[in-house]
Amino acid sequence: MSAWGTRLGSQVRRMVHGVCWIAILSGLLWIALGWGLDPQDFANPLRGWRHRLLVAHGVSAYVLLWVAGSLLALHQMGNWRARRNRASGLALTGALLLLALSGLTLYYPPHEDWRDAFSLFHQVLGASVALLIPLHIRLGKKARPLRHP
Repeated sequence: MSAWGTRLGSQVRRMVHGVCWIAILSGLLWIALGWGLDPQDFANPLRGWRHRLLVAHGVSAYVLLWVAGSLLALHQMGNWRARRNRASGLALTGALLLLALSGLTLYYPPHEDWRDAFSLFHQVLGASVALLIPLHIRLGKKARPLRHP
């Protein structure tokens, strides 16, 4: 680890970005398919696609939790000690934790009447993560020292 903390290798970076975008895109597509869907029309074929997207979203979210936990030991802690990209890293970590908690409350709501509020919170936060990830990457690249050949 350098004084600047730990950068992700190209394979790990591709894996992290891939699982993040699968979770984000499956969630956004699930939302988009639900806009015009009649809740009483169970024959609509979009329901089947929406269910498949929800399953893909749930599986990718579990993988994302595993990946984020793997990043904690080196990437996050190393860069925290190096005082590098702290604000966006903290915002992204907090958003991912809140997404995990709000996703859990969608499965096990404290009260059934709160499900819609938790769902809206989860959707808005998930869409904001789609903006936080590129911001975190850009700020990290900007703060990186220049390499001289």
